[in-house]
Amino acid sequence: MFPNKRVQGMVGKRVHVEMKGERNVLEGVLTSVDDYLNLYLSGANEVENGERKRLLGSVVVRGNNVVLINPLKE
Repeated sequence: MFPNKRVQGMVGKRVHVEMKGERNVLEGVLTSVDDYLNLYLSGANEVENGERKRLLGSVVVRGNNVVLINPLKE
């Protein structure tokens, strides 16, 4: 299965997104994704050491900065 199809299957669900860098982790609802795996998250929170630091709201994450996308259990 192609990664793009797998990620598109997560649209509408809460996801955990790890980005390049040591501490860059976001959690939010995956609203949409494009062919370059750019992500649009709504209700995004910045997470540091397993605890939520701040509410960011709606964010766009450029696909080349994404290391890992994990679905979260509701």
